[in-house]
Amino acid sequence: MTWYIWLIAAFVLVIIELFTGGFGVLSFAFGCATGAVAAACGLSLNWQILLAILVSIIFFIFIRPFAVKFLLRGKNDEVRTNTDALIGRTVRVSETIDLQAGTGHVTVDGDVWKAVSQDANIIPEGTTVKITAQDSLILTVTPAQQ
Repeated sequence: MTWYIWLIAAFVLVIIELFTGGFGVLSFAFGCATGAVAAACGLSLNWQILLAILVSIIFFIFIRPFAVKFLLRGKNDEVRTNTDALIGRTVRVSETIDLQAGTGHVTVDGDVWKAVSQDANIIPEGTTVKITAQDSLILTVTPAQQ
């Protein structure tokens, strides 16, 4: 009957791992599964606990780093969000960009942003430009390669 408790604990830990990621909780789930096997084989509770702890530690120290490296590869890369995600986008000039006159706007996804030319050249309205930088609420743009 003890092996049921170990399996339920392992199942609950797997569910928790699904929400957390990183394979930390999963190492304890493997420990609980080992405890379930030990209980099913008729080992005493002391052996069940000892094996569960050993397998959890072994998984956490030796197997988890490889799992994180190979299974989560690329997921920990920096994800650009908010205004950082604008850099590299191609948009249209909605008001002529002229540094001398202090004018210039681009429209990004329906939002109008103040824009300046990267090389201080005048960029006429309707030109397709690429966003190269962002400083506060001002986007720096350059004409897109056609």
